[in-house]
Amino acid sequence: MARWLTSLLLLAALPALGDHRLYLAGQYDFGAKRGFYLDFENSAPREGGACRLATLRLILGAADGKDWRFVSRQGPWGLDRVYRAKAVISATNGRLWLDGALVGHTGGGFVPAPGPLTFNEVPGWAADAAEYVLRQLSVKVSGPSGVVLERTIGSGKGLPPALALFAPLQGMSAPLRLEAGQEVTIEVTFTIGAYPSLRSLSPMVDRYGQSVHASWPDKVKSDADLKRSTREEAARAKRWTPSSAFDRYGGWKQAGWKERPTGFFRVARRNGVWWLVSPEGNPCFYTGVNSLPGTVWERTPVTGREFLYEWLPPRTGPMAAAWHKGDWGVRNGPETVAIQAANMVRKYGDRWEQAAINAAARRVRQWGFCGGGKWGSVPGLVYVPVLGRWDVPYLVRHPDIYDPSVRALFREALRKQIEPERRNPFVLGWSLGNEYDEIVTKAEVQEILGKPASTPARRELIRWAIKTLYGGNAAMAARAWNVADTTEASVLAGQPALPERDLKRVRLEYARAYYEFVYRTVKELDPNHLYLGFWIVPGWWENADDWRVSAPYCDVIGYDRYSHEFMDATMAALVKQSGKPILCGEFSFPPTYRGERGFGVYGTNVPDEAAAGDAYAKWVTSAARNPHCVGVIWFQYRDQPLTGRGPGQGAELVYGEHYAFGVVDLCDRPKYPLVERMRKANLAAPAMRARIGIARRPAEPPTRP
Repeated sequence: MARWLTSLLLLAALPALGDHRLYLAGQYDFGAKRGFYLDFENSAPREGGACRLATLRLILGAADGKDWRFVSRQGPWGLDRVYRAKAVISATNGRLWLDGALVGHTGGGFVPAPGPLTFNEVPGWAADAAEYVLRQLSVKVSGPSGVVLERTIGSGKGLPPALALFAPLQGMSAPLRLEAGQEVTIEVTFTIGAYPSLRSLSPMVDRYGQSVHASWPDKVKSDADLKRSTREEAARAKRWTPSSAFDRYGGWKQAGWKERPTGFFRVARRNGVWWLVSPEGNPCFYTGVNSLPGTVWERTPVTGREFLYEWLPPRTGPMAAAWHKGDWGVRNGPETVAIQAANMVRKYGDRWEQAAINAAARRVRQWGFCGGGKWGSVPGLVYVPVLGRWDVPYLVRHPDIYDPSVRALFREALRKQIEPERRNPFVLGWSLGNEYDEIVTKAEVQEILGKPASTPARRELIRWAIKTLYGGNAAMAARAWNVADTTEASVLAGQPALPERDLKRVRLEYARAYYEFVYRTVKELDPNHLYLGFWIVPGWWENADDWRVSAPYCDVIGYDRYSHEFMDATMAALVKQSGKPILCGEFSFPPTYRGERGFGVYGTNVPDEAAAGDAYAKWVTSAARNPHCVGVIWFQYRDQPLTGRGPGQGAELVYGEHYAFGVVDLCDRPKYPLVERMRKANLAAPAMRARIGIARRPAEPPTRP
């Protein structure tokens, strides 16, 4: 959930480095204390280093709606043997066996949780270094009527050992419905192997950024292959001339209607359907690509693991641009390298960067996209800039927008970013921050209420709560908050302990005030461009109130969603309730190549490029047929490096994300099975959208928010 700003800002919020887990089977809502899971858990020793085999624990957890209860087994573990674990969970107990021997029981009851069964899953926050390799081989779930689910899991089987190390366990899921009071049996098999020496298997990555140990038909083996790909692309591109049905902003010129051109994007509603309106006045269903042109980002950390690479670019000459230091805001951090930059020097020559930018612009138009998206821009293409808070001081996770001096600093930071682009018609709209970073959390508000009494946010939130929640009756508020004295001044000076119901309301008021301040400020600085919010992620929030409280302060609600389905029932209800147009800023279906090329396994993965194209077409079709959605943007233009984009430093194989998200690979070659399907879907989307408008109702005058 993309993404690089989010990853950076969440580093401090994640569990301590060194956690390592594998969920063998689970169906749970941890916060609601419902469901069960069977997993391996471990933490690295305090003195540092990888998680040790001796501290690895197998854990069964079961919950009854009130509490979680656990039973566990910690070593000794043998290597290279098949283990069998069985858990039996009933309305009164949970029992765990390992190789036929009873480990223990949880005690207490069990209340099922909704959702699918997940298995063979390593959470991204718990995939740190270990001195062992866990491999799940199978899972079987049985109920009173017999086997209800049974799966055999490959887990890198058949891959060369060095290549299998790149292949993290592929998180899987399957529908499973359990009834309250029903006994369920979960059986799994797994093996534990020693983590091999990376040095003995290195080099792991070739001079083109590919796995040394991988083989596939069109793998680049020489500089001549890179140059040959340019000729092949030129031949294919003759069939891909940009469509004359679209203006230069992606507006559709064949709709049969047009709005007054204003020179900027805006929105209009026609026949019950929301549309973007291009700066030239044409209706637009926007399709874009993030992270253009991706010439020197994303980079992979190199310091401390140079031995992994067959070759690294020189630090002088045209390839010097591939090197950088200080990624992720880490001063004196590791050197990082963009292998794709070296490939493009080989492919295009000394003027490689301009050639790569030109290629990105040409491809986007040829492939039927309207333009770009977040995290980069190309001259002459629409893009979606993400504003930052820059050096505005934080109170907790957000600035204190009740403090006039902070508001002034915040406004000036936004002005400096907006002013140069204020008249740019290729800016689709502004957004601020990304995803969870902009969610105001309950913990944040609790911390604010514990600040000194002179803190503006604390003072104003308490005053708001007294006035709004208690009708201005400070004595009533004091009693509810366990404050001894009953005057407003005393409550402000005291340490109020707000009950959950009040804390919820205060959190939403702080969020509302923050979102309103940002929206009003951006619109004052630039009344012509749209404001898209902060790319909220449905489900990755405190609760659905976060959508509701932010929606009034967006012209179009920008959101990200990594899911095989375009929209679920919960999101559909929120969208309908808000009545606003929506724009998806990130989605993707990265191929795994069945582990044969070394890429990671993302949650919305597909096996190959053709499957990615089919999933894209399905998603775009669903989006175009949704009366609220005005566009979607794919994440991202280029694949990520095999050894991860970081952050991280040391001798591990992968740091951070390493997924095949791209429409082009690290050798700057288009993924033809993917882009051919994308092009077809992109060109068909506006006409498809127009048909749902005609079907919904008779023609009506367009309206604007």
